[in-house]
Amino acid sequence: MKSSSKACAWGVFASLVVAACKPSLDDDRSRVDRPRILAVQSEPAEAKPGESVVLRALYTDGSQQLDVAPVAWGFCATRPALDEPTALSAACLSNADGGRTSLGAGITVNATIPSDVCRLFGPDRPLGKPGEPAGRPADPDSTGGYYQPGVVGGAGLDDASFDVRVRCGLPGATQAIVAELERRYRPNVNPKLAAVRAGSDAIADGGSVTVARGASLRIRAEWPACGDDTCEGAESYVVFDPAARVLVPRREAMRVAWLATAGHFEEGSTGREESDLATDTENGWTAPDEAGDVTLWLVLRDSRGGVSFRSIRVRVG
Repeated sequence: MKSSSKACAWGVFASLVVAACKPSLDDDRSRVDRPRILAVQSEPAEAKPGESVVLRALYTDGSQQLDVAPVAWGFCATRPALDEPTALSAACLSNADGGRTSLGAGITVNATIPSDVCRLFGPDRPLGKPGEPAGRPADPDSTGGYYQPGVVGGAGLDDASFDVRVRCGLPGATQAIVAELERRYRPNVNPKLAAVRAGSDAIADGGSVTVARGASLRIRAEWPACGDDTCEGAESYVVFDPAARVLVPRREAMRVAWLATAGHFEEGSTGREESDLATDTENGWTAPDEAGDVTLWLVLRDSRGGVSFRSIRVRVG
């Protein structure tokens, strides 16, 4: 599905977008002043049809992160029609006419990737309706990936979409290419924020730092350096080039979305392109003029859809 909702999402840096394909939730000028779902993580980050994943929402009431909330989840069960301008089908958006499969409610839910996901949202040609020709397969995103789209919302929130990367086959590729892909491909792993530093001080997840009112703070996010093994940083992988009909080595790009309940960041997101070997990115944050507690969130994403997040409590005095 990255050719629709996911493609739009990475372009504005988010895999989570308002379901009607309004601007991304993470692209809301970094200000968190109302209940919002800031991110969705799938564990594992990539799965095959029929495999299980655990979906976890980063949910805030506008001041702090909550571990309990009656948010409802669903996987889309229909593709958008050719004349539908939205990233998700109208049936999925409205949860009508079998357009969405319920996954349950809560901050965390278990889900099974549908067995027909590669036919519905992947490279396998979808079945046509009676009297109609078969539909067109979905296009992969720039990383060669396909995605199972879903919707999460409720509890007074705007519905928002998310995507889970799925492992599909390579219809039309030679057996030799398919075998080589199986040997060389590295399924995506969620990235990890190895360290977050405010100035020179490392801040633990949920840790705190104290600053003066109106003061500026430099914050740096770091992720692990990757070699040839599975890694929680910018992973190397291969993607099939349909024009040249060969496997091409690639490396993940990394982006951090910066969000805060008060004050302001210099940039809404920062990061490293796939050609940049650096393993960190930084941003400037200016404290509000009023004293009080502020929560900052850092949402790290790789270009294949992996997600992780951290929070920092800032005491402004």
